[in-house]
Amino acid sequence: MTAPFDPGLQPERSALSWQRTAMAIGVGSLVYARVISPVIGLWAILAAAAGLGLSIWMMVKSHQRYGHHHRVLTSRSGQLADGLLIAVVAGCVFAAGVFALVMLLVGL
Repeated sequence: MTAPFDPGLQPERSALSWQRTAMAIGVGSLVYARVISPVIGLWAILAAAAGLGLSIWMMVKSHQRYGHHHRVLTSRSGQLADGLLIAVVAGCVFAAGVFALVMLLVGL
């Protein structure tokens, strides 16, 4: 890879923050499954599997996104990536919140 585009390494810091977020979602999903599975059973395992899937997808997409941004910024041509990663993560976090609210209201 060529030299960094930004001497302040802002794209690199963004890529690292996406990786930390992905790891946090993965670990949080495993902890969630461990803590709540005695209460809601299979649903906890399914929610944890979805969280782990999201975590792996985020790691792959953030790596691809960083590579694309680096190529576009260093060549000064092309278009930066869209906001798909941000939208999917926001939607999944919203869905997890709705799932938790429903479980609370149902009384589980």
